[in-house]
Amino acid sequence: MWSGSGITADTVRGVIANRSAVIVSDMNVPSAAALTKYGRSIRLDARQVHIDTVRSLAQDIATVQPEVVVAIGGGTIIDAAKIATLGARSSSTFTYLMEHALRSGLTVLPPAQPSTDLVAIPTTVGTSTETNSVGILATSHGYRLIVGHSLRPRHAIIDSDNLDSLPDSALRAGALEALLRLAGVSTSTSGNERAHRDAVVIARSILDAANSDLGSSATRLRVARLSAATQRTGALRGRDPYAARHWYVANEVAFALSVSKMSATAAIIGAIWTRICAGDHRWGTKDSLEAFWRAMTERAMLPREPVAGVTALIESWSIERPSRPDDRSMREIAAASELAWGNRRPMLRGVGEKDVREVLEESLWAADEPALRADRSLHEYEEVNT
Repeated sequence: MWSGSGITADTVRGVIANRSAVIVSDMNVPSAAALTKYGRSIRLDARQVHIDTVRSLAQDIATVQPEVVVAIGGGTIIDAAKIATLGARSSSTFTYLMEHALRSGLTVLPPAQPSTDLVAIPTTVGTSTETNSVGILATSHGYRLIVGHSLRPRHAIIDSDNLDSLPDSALRAGALEALLRLAGVSTSTSGNERAHRDAVVIARSILDAANSDLGSSATRLRVARLSAATQRTGALRGRDPYAARHWYVANEVAFALSVSKMSATAAIIGAIWTRICAGDHRWGTKDSLEAFWRAMTERAMLPREPVAGVTALIESWSIERPSRPDDRSMREIAAASELAWGNRRPMLRGVGEKDVREVLEESLWAADEPALRADRSLHEYEEVNT
């Protein structure tokens, strides 16, 4: 991984090193234009990327047969390039992936070594897609999770110049995403002392950086590096890979309401953590979450209780929440969550449509009062489950 300021063009040129290349970029990112001279340029509109876009992109890459694929953009563009590059290398794996993703929320790819160098250049922060082995595929049924070692980019370039145009709100939303990735896995009983220590150190650093001067290029670079570090250190190692259970519900909320994943997360995280803190092991382990949150907030001006703490953090960072869904939307989100992730599946094992519907009912939506909502949810849940 390379990081710095103004390093993108020189680093890309060095990595390509006279090899054939395809440059996949977001047409809404002006800085991407400078890279088109290094290979065949394919420009996408991140707002319109879906399964057919990825299929077409895979065909275009397969036609060129490049030695290097460079992807510059947010998580949507990089994920599309990751999946399409795999498709260009292995038509059989790609066919399996595309068909399975239409039937299941999670697709695990067979082991394979990437034969094409993939260079990921993020223009947003928080997803860590530039350093992870995961891709998100938008289908007509929802956002699907694709997992496999062959999706991990060979190179990542984090350049503060590519982050300068991000509004502060987007930077803080990305910081929250990275924080909750660490907090989510902390709800698992598996793991070890090193994983806990690394997670706490990174989380504290993210919290400090996101509360400092976000107009500084150095701060933006630091937040981006720390987000990537969640995947490159021992923080997630040895943990339950499905422990961040808020992600699956937020995924369905985001798809159904056409909002960002972090806007959806900001709404539902408190209701899910309320269940964890009330002892519902289907969502996570109370002691593990509380230990992580206490350690992470040791130097911060935040409540030490996780539900109150995360609610206060979301408020202080002005993370927007969506409006409360109507009854029909709640039913559809709850049903989709069970179908894709719940019941006997390991992601939300034992969680059914009724459970998700209760989470949605008790979530904190745009017009709700934060303090009242957090206190009431915990009280009501404890009454029902005692």
